[in-house]
Amino acid sequence: MTNMERREALRGMAIALIGGIFWGLAGVFGQFLFEYKGTNARWLVSVRLVLAGILLLSTVVVKQRATFWKIWTDRKDAVTLILFGILGMAGCQLSYYTAVELSNAGTATVLQYTAPVLILGYEAVRMRRRPRGFEIAALVLALAGTFLLATHGNPGSMSLSGKALAWGLMSAVMMAVYNLLPAKLMKKYGTFCVIGWGMLVGGIALSAFTHPWYVVGHWDLEAVGAMAVVVVLGTVLSFSFYMEGVRMIGAAKASLLASVEPVTATIASALMMHVVFAGMDVLGIVCILGAVLLLSVPGLKKA
Repeated sequence: MTNMERREALRGMAIALIGGIFWGLAGVFGQFLFEYKGTNARWLVSVRLVLAGILLLSTVVVKQRATFWKIWTDRKDAVTLILFGILGMAGCQLSYYTAVELSNAGTATVLQYTAPVLILGYEAVRMRRRPRGFEIAALVLALAGTFLLATHGNPGSMSLSGKALAWGLMSAVMMAVYNLLPAKLMKKYGTFCVIGWGMLVGGIALSAFTHPWYVVGHWDLEAVGAMAVVVVLGTVLSFSFYMEGVRMIGAAKASLLASVEPVTATIASALMMHVVFAGMDVLGIVCILGAVLLLSVPGLKKA
């Protein structure tokens, strides 16, 4: 590898890492809006999806004008896109931010990151194969981590509310749908086109129930700034940085580096929102991150 190639690889790694950090910060600033500005998950998600969808689609118009409307000309693809927007996009975001509202950004993000284990189980059933050793280890780690977060090791008590746990695990299920459903569409029409339309469709669908035009909460410059972080930094720029990282270093390495998201959300929750994590919480978080890392290492997958 030449010096130029090494610098390009390091640049790609840094860009993918920044994308993961931006994703992690979005949850923390959402928590700030819930706790200090009186908004709620339903309103925030509907507004976030509509605004972020419009911003992403504006980049598609500039760079991929030919594919902007093309996805709607194929009935099967259009139906898949609508399902992705409602189940994958709106479902994933609503369940995640509801878990944030009921607990904190760090815990909600870590619970959502049990999704790779669900995807593993789905693919094993679909392909009718036995899970490999490292996959079983990842499953055990994810289950152990969830157990520790929910009970602190005591099955007779819940350290995390039942609602928060349910919404957090639901966000993992929806994240699995979010990852599996649009794969063929992205190859055909491009990631930003599919994600942008998915966000806009999901946001419009939620708007029928949340009525985002009725402003919820106390809005000042702090609230507007936090919302800008959620929409611009945590959605548009995070996707842009991550996808550029994928282009430069490949999806396997980029997805591994993006696993910094739950770490960022946990640390930022502690520093910015003064969330206190007990020893069992930290152990549970480490277990779930260990499961994610096991499933992200390219060498194990090839083996």
